Amino acid sequence: MTQEEINTRIANVKAQFPDVVFRCMELDNGAFVCIMRGGLMQDDPSVYMDSAVSVFVNQELHNEFIEKFLDNPWLRIIIFDFNNITME
Repeated sequence: MTQEEINTRIANVKAQFPDVVFRCMELDNGAFVCIMRGGLMQDDPSVYMDSAVSVFVNQELHNEFIEKFLDNPWLRIIIFDFNNITME
């Protein structure tokens, strides 16, 4: 994964879900951690964010983390290439 690919994915999400904001960070070996927040004004933010994540990942293998108690449906954490992260 490259920064350009991440930027393209963000643009695709923003075209359909304009209120979703991102913070992405490249770790190493092409691994990226992306935090997505949105759906603050939606009646059902979980469904809204699930749809935004679906557009963002575009069937690419990824790991997704959501808050343990599910009381923050507006936030998603996506990691691409989790297995490529160097652990020291």
